[in-house]
Amino acid sequence: MYNIGIIPVEELKNSTYTEQFSKTRYRLYSLTKAEICTKASQMDALIIEESPLVGLKNTCELILELRRNAKSLIWVVSKAVTKTSKIVYLQLGADGVVDTETEKEEFLLQFSNILSRFTNEQKTENKTFSYAGQESFQRQLKLIPSNLSIVVEGKEISLTQLEFQTIALLLENRGKAVTYEEIFTTVWQDKYADTQLENKQYRISNLIFHLRKKMEIDTGHPNYIKTVRSKGYMLVNTKNA
Repeated sequence: MYNIGIIPVEELKNSTYTEQFSKTRYRLYSLTKAEICTKASQMDALIIEESPLVGLKNTCELILELRRNAKSLIWVVSKAVTKTSKIVYLQLGADGVVDTETEKEEFLLQFSNILSRFTNEQKTENKTFSYAGQESFQRQLKLIPSNLSIVVEGKEISLTQLEFQTIALLLENRGKAVTYEEIFTTVWQDKYADTQLENKQYRISNLIFHLRKKMEIDTGHPNYIKTVRSKGYMLVNTKNA
């Protein structure tokens, strides 16, 4: 049984998908904005129900607030989705954006598949690797401090100083999630100490983006650097995990 929190951006008379969800294996909770900090983290998924009368800014602020307080999946359902708003919501961390004119059955299937896969990944993402798995890392990933480079499966790749410090930290904690704060403190130390969390995450995400471009065959499906939702990153090896 999954717990689903439904959050209207404004007071709506009827929840768009309440009737459909009540027929499935979901337990529904109607959350107010005031309950985001206390209850959102207890949900497996959160659905923001957006009204055409609500501006883009309000929904953006709500997504950011949810991302700061919960690891749950976030979907936005709206009666007025535009291409621009959809891209903005996804960039801010929404996992899906749906127009309520879309077939509800199609949405429920997509939602169910993603939720099931996400919850299964959560169960395993913080598990440490066996000794054999650690040996595999040593064979496939090797740091060369003198050159500020890393050897990935026999290929030496040059890194910037910030990239090298980041991958060194992830390698030291391989198999464990390293938070945004830990990465930022290690890489930038006392610089930009008063930087807001969103800006810290942006700097780190940009570093990881460039690392993946250098290390990964397919950056869309990374084999080494995995995202730990709402927390940070983890170095793994899916081939041998």
